[in-house]
Amino acid sequence: MSQFEQFSQGLRDQMDNFTEGWQHMWRKARHAMTRFTPASQGSTEEQTNQREGTSSKALSASANIWSVLSAEVSETDNNIVVQLEAPGMSSEDFIITVDNLTLSIRGEKQYEQEHDQGRYHISERAYGRFERLLPLPARVSERDVKAKYRQGVLTVTLPKIQAATSRRIEVT
Repeated sequence: MSQFEQFSQGLRDQMDNFTEGWQHMWRKARHAMTRFTPASQGSTEEQTNQREGTSSKALSASANIWSVLSAEVSETDNNIVVQLEAPGMSSEDFIITVDNLTLSIRGEKQYEQEHDQGRYHISERAYGRFERLLPLPARVSERDVKAKYRQGVLTVTLPKIQAATSRRIEVT
């Protein structure tokens, strides 16, 4: 095999590895992708622009920022437990609703400027309003849902509605 063929094969192998890694990452993260919409106030958009080093005109056409809010949905005999990583918020920032088999978590993550000079070189945190919809594996009692927020993790406990058990009815 010539050096060119070896180089070519090595390049194809690297591209295959990259593609496989990208596809694996996308399968894991695609449901966690969440759109953050900056508040309508000009100050939030201006702060976002300052962080990103762009002008208001550059972002006016596309003010949405995408980020990941990772979640886990687990189920026991009696409950469905949803945990959502949402650091930098407080318990008052969330609006939680249940509709049929969908849990909706909405909120707004406020931008807090730590310094007023210089500019950011990396800014991967998202700010603004968001909504995350999570499908539930079973029907739940909306009245008995409980939520707590601790150390950047929102935990929502949803008691399952126990399905009626079937029994044979004797005909007389």
